[in-house]
Amino acid sequence: YSSGFYGFHPFILLNHNETLDSVFTLAHEAGHSAHTLFSNENQPMAIADYTIFVAEIASTFNEHVLLEHMLKKAVTKEEKIVLLESAIDGIMATFIRQTLFATYEFEANKLVAEGKPINDQVLSKIMIDLYDHYYGIDITKENGKELVWAYIPHLFQTPFYVYQYATSYSASLKIYEDVKNNVPHAMDKYIGLLKSGGSDYPVNQAAAAGVDLTSKEPFLAVINHFSYLINLLEETLKQ
Repeated sequence: YSSGFYGFHPFILLNHNETLDSVFTLAHEAGHSAHTLFSNENQPMAIADYTIFVAEIASTFNEHVLLEHMLKKAVTKEEKIVLLESAIDGIMATFIRQTLFATYEFEANKLVAEGKPINDQVLSKIMIDLYDHYYGIDITKENGKELVWAYIPHLFQTPFYVYQYATSYSASLKIYEDVKNNVPHAMDKYIGLLKSGGSDYPVNQAAAAGVDLTSKEPFLAVINHFSYLINLLEETLKQ
């Protein structure tokens, strides 16, 4: 993880073991550290801390950069396959699965607000129905799927947290694509986001960086990118 305090250079704690996961984790945490550094240097202490909503934009932006770089440098078919599978799994975990969990959280809390009785069977039924809805087919054969809700600490310790993984990933992908495609001022806007700390509402900070999170476009773009990666993987497997 990355940790920083106002007036001090941020630090990264990482048990690096030279795996692909470690490399992407380092890039991810470096994004947080860069965000902290820019924010602390450009905002007063009272508003230097940024929200989770924008924190994961910086971290996942770095992951997009690293993936593109490693795909360009990949020499063998096997290397490309591993990278593409990692990227696809990342979207499944960060965007699709976290959206599923966020929907679960909303539905469970709605029952509470309506004063309806809740027990573990009720909560498990919601989870099973959502897995069927989100995945379409039962691709998760493991036992205990219905109890996934019971071991996600965010649902109990930090309510309404998990949806921000999906929004941040969507925002960072849009910003990265703008930078990669040389959209005018895209990089300046991104650096401006990093510098802005907690000086504005997160949705406004994203908008200033070129992402309208009140529209469907950023989220549909992730689905399109997901399809692109799957098609690229299929083409690579055929080579």
